[in-house]
Amino acid sequence: MSDAGSNSSTVKLIVTDIDNTVFDWVTYYVHSFTALLRKVETITGIPYERLASDAREVFTRHGSIEYPFLIQELASVDQHYGDDIDRMLAEAVDPGRKTFLKTAESWLVPYRGVRETLEEMRRRLPEVPIVALTDAPRYVAMWKLNKLGLLPHFSAVYGLADPRIPTCERNGRVKVDPEILLKHLQQSNFGFKGRIRILPDEYEKPGTRGLKTVLMDYNLDEDPAHRGSVLWVGDNLRKDVGLGQRLGVRTAWARYGVLSDESLYRSLHEFSPVANVHKNASFAAGSPDAPQPTHTLGEFAELLNFLS
Repeated sequence: MSDAGSNSSTVKLIVTDIDNTVFDWVTYYVHSFTALLRKVETITGIPYERLASDAREVFTRHGSIEYPFLIQELASVDQHYGDDIDRMLAEAVDPGRKTFLKTAESWLVPYRGVRETLEEMRRRLPEVPIVALTDAPRYVAMWKLNKLGLLPHFSAVYGLADPRIPTCERNGRVKVDPEILLKHLQQSNFGFKGRIRILPDEYEKPGTRGLKTVLMDYNLDEDPAHRGSVLWVGDNLRKDVGLGQRLGVRTAWARYGVLSDESLYRSLHEFSPVANVHKNASFAAGSPDAPQPTHTLGEFAELLNFLS
């Protein structure tokens, strides 16, 4: 459904969020990360609740709930293995990482119709860039898009800085398997040929500077009239729709990305930093204070209604 209004002749740029917009991030991450912690619990005997609490501290320190070197940074795991980093990597980190990846195979999938919709957008409007803008670290965002099979459909990816490599404070040794370390040092782009932009942490939503940078890069920032030719898609009424309204772009609210399973949110909050919970809070649908989107999407494929 949508308000009356725009057609393909006015669309010069499509910008979309990733998490809970092109795929169900909450379901994927809760299942995968919980499986990781349960695996580490089984290996080390450290209770799940302690691991989850330690994870919250690590995520807070690194500024991302998707920090990939989580296990070796957990205080309880560090205490368990001491300076025996090789044993920790082999006995806990590698099995935990593989458990996460194996579980993710079942849950890291696009929402229905996303891949087909992106393909159709490319076919109809080959001259219109499709940009991914995310608060996730650039490497993590591109890894997810690659696993989803969606990366080739984007013209550009804008994300935050790549994760820092963990080192042992006692001896200075890097706490990452050499093969994994090499992949991160090479800053893999997964064969992506489009534009890649790494944004400062302070450009995170709901601040306007991330989306504003995209508009500037595509020369759609100076004239307010040009901003009406930008379609910005996201799932959060406050962070995404509100942001788009402040910049004067058209907004499409991914209503389908608002999860109704409260048990998953409760599980997420077990290891999510408090600041992360607050910054991702949204207005309830129908709230009189909620920003009103230009378009409301029951599914991603409805974007095609505005491009025909």
